Amino acid sequence: MRNYLHLASLFLVCLFISSCSDDQMDTQLSARDYQTDTQVLTRFVDVNKTVGEYYINENKKNSPLSYLTNKDWEELQLVNPANKAKFESDLVALNAQLAIAAQNPNVSQIVFNTYRETYIKEIDHNSPITITKSTPEEKTRAARSNYGRLSLLYNSEQWLNFNAGNQVRTRIDINLYSYTYYFFEIICDTNASKTGSNAGGSNPKTIVMSGTTSMESWEYSWRENTGSSNVAWKFRGKRSAPQAFNTQITAEFFD
Repeated sequence: MRNYLHLASLFLVCLFISSCSDDQMDTQLSARDYQTDTQVLTRFVDVNKTVGEYYINENKKNSPLSYLTNKDWEELQLVNPANKAKFESDLVALNAQLAIAAQNPNVSQIVFNTYRETYIKEIDHNSPITITKSTPEEKTRAARSNYGRLSLLYNSEQWLNFNAGNQVRTRIDINLYSYTYYFFEIICDTNASKTGSNAGGSNPKTIVMSGTTSMESWEYSWRENTGSSNVAWKFRGKRSAPQAFNTQITAEFFD
């Protein structure tokens, strides 16, 4: 009888400890704010390159290029489910905009930026204007000329014109002040006749840029593919997301 009572008491103690542990875990999850959780979730955002969509890849840690650690994965397990659901709904909204862009005949490439990685999806393989991620050698090369800067404003088109060679570089600086997604377009007008090149006129070619982090900087190289050495570059830029007035996204052009 004593053994029975001892086992019963031990079971109740274990049940109480387990219940307390579950309550502590629920409290810890519910207490996590959205910005803390999205900072973790952003590291696990990946790109389905077949369909051109963002998604949360919980196995991304296993990729040698992901730069993720066991600590990152442990933090992922602590994400509040409500915060994760909201974050995933933002990805759905971003993917919807990207799907529309992919059907636009003026869009030549779509840039997907994730945690320390960039994927560029080719839409128009015959575009006279192409963009590539700058190599480490290009990044360390000193700029000879600075041609100006585009500020990407919400729903407001900005312009930048200059003459240069058939390849220029641009540094994209992004500061959203909070973790959310961004979506903007940089348009290069093509088919000019005044310089003998295919840049600088009508027939716009659009590069769509997107991502999910709060603050980042990327460098790209633009190339005009007809071989002209004197190009009248004409750029336009417009941001579709986020709408927040304090968002700062700029594109600085140089060679």
